Amino acid sequence: MSVQPADGSAESYGRRPATPLLRILVMAEYILLYLVSFVLLAIGIGVLIHTVVIIARNRSTWTEAFISVIEALLLILIITEIFLTVLAHLEGHRLQLEPFILVGIIALVRHILSIVVRLAIPETPEERRDQLLELSINAGAAFLLVAALALARRSQRWGND
Repeated sequence: MSVQPADGSAESYGRRPATPLLRILVMAEYILLYLVSFVLLAIGIGVLIHTVVIIARNRSTWTEAFISVIEALLLILIITEIFLTVLAHLEGHRLQLEPFILVGIIALVRHILSIVVRLAIPETPEERRDQLLELSINAGAAFLLVAALALARRSQRWGND
């Protein structure tokens, strides 16, 4: 947790903490955040490369390949959104709720896509019922997250007025 002045400005964010122990903890936080940033960047690049290789080698139908690419791109989007949130925190901004809601929405959309793919494959009526139930629960959760996102954005506007 960073020591941050009440105004939260980036210029005043870099002010030195009062005690040596607190300085060590703040430095450890920055080191950890930089490491997380590099790991997230490497994972995003790795997922992108892996997706290109899999698509090049893939012998499945066009529809399956398209859904795989969309799912991989959504995963990269999730990783990038978390990466940008960490970078914003390193620049002295407060952690925001909005990026985490967006990550949740994207993750749900990814999961919904995988359910839709599984629904296309003939299965037993019980499995189909379970998947439809899972699909409706995920759709409801996505709706709630979109409502939370709208509420978070509206509350930011109210705070700026």
